[in-house]
Amino acid sequence: MTEELMLTGCLRNNASAQEALYDRFSPRMLGVCYRYAKNREDAEDMLQEGFIKVFTQIHQYRNEGALEGWIRRIMVHTCINILKKNKKFSDSVDITHAHSIHVRKK
Repeated sequence: MTEELMLTGCLRNNASAQEALYDRFSPRMLGVCYRYAKNREDAEDMLQEGFIKVFTQIHQYRNEGALEGWIRRIMVHTCINILKKNKKFSDSVDITHAHSIHVRKK
C-alpha cells in the first residue's frame, strides 16, 4: 500500500490502512523508543502510545517533508513526555523513601 493510500485510509479511520502504516513504520520507531527506554517492555509501551497519537493527529500531517519524519517527531516527544511523567513519580518515591530511612535512623 502506498503512503498516500495509507494516509487517506487513516484519515477515514480505516483499520487496514492503520495496520499498514503501523507495519511499515513500527520497526524503525521501536528503535527510536529503545533510545529512551530502559527495557523492551518500556519501549513497546512508548511505541503504542506514540502510534495512538499518530492516528489521532494524522489530520495534522501536511505532506511537508517525509511521513516517517513526522511520525518520528511524535515518537520522540511521546518518549520524552513519558520519561518526564515517570521522573516526577520516581522523584516523589525517592523523597518518601528518603524520609523513611531518615525516620529509622532516629
